Amino acid sequence: MRGAVAAIVPAAGKGRRFGGSLTKPFTLVNGHPMLAYVLWRLQESRSIRWIILLVRTQDLSRASDLLRRYRITKALPPKSGGVCRADSVARGCAALPPEAKWVLIHDGARPCISTALLERCVVSARRYQAVALGVPASVTVKKVDSKFWVKQTLKRSELWLVQTPQVFRKEWLLESLYRGGNRLARFPDDAALVEEAGFPVRMVPGDPFNIKVTTREDLILAEAILRHRQDFRNQKTEVRNQKSEIRNY
Repeated sequence: MRGAVAAIVPAAGKGRRFGGSLTKPFTLVNGHPMLAYVLWRLQESRSIRWIILLVRTQDLSRASDLLRRYRITKALPPKSGGVCRADSVARGCAALPPEAKWVLIHDGARPCISTALLERCVVSARRYQAVALGVPASVTVKKVDSKFWVKQTLKRSELWLVQTPQVFRKEWLLESLYRGGNRLARFPDDAALVEEAGFPVRMVPGDPFNIKVTTREDLILAEAILRHRQDFRNQKTEVRNQKSEIRNY
């Protein structure tokens, strides 16, 4: 099943654990707003036709300026986000163009996403209808009670650490939001909402470097990852230039 893909970017969280006076998605990472890296990748993706950005009401003007400055031509006018993530996604869905058949959702605080991962998710969604990016758990996970006594050691081979993007058939996502009703705040991610509505969700192998920036410590790691990738691209460009010079010589 083909059809156009719209990307929804929730970036309206309060970021209490991150701190600072500036809203987290607009914090500078290597000289650019964190959100700019996400929008760049969506702009580059051949699969994405529209981008719908959800921010806090007080950030609407700043978001519009960012879209203009970084020439994010696929973006529709930014919208005010809701009181929780799923509420923001619901507001983004209300702004979907009628032609959109698929909805890709990616956190505004995951700046290390690659175009290859975006394309992988879209291709998988066209096959399975609902997919979530993730990586297998590499550490032992234990379930504990409120007093920190271990109740159960979970089977690591069955555990995945979920990331975004997550991509859904539009009808499935809209139906899931409708069934969620006034309980949207209890869903930790969009896949959980779709699962609760009874739709199967397929896991897609992700990238451990596709981190979510939650704390200031995460910001240090994101800066290092993005700097490394930029340096690697520069090195490849230099190699191509050197080969060209050799041929010309």
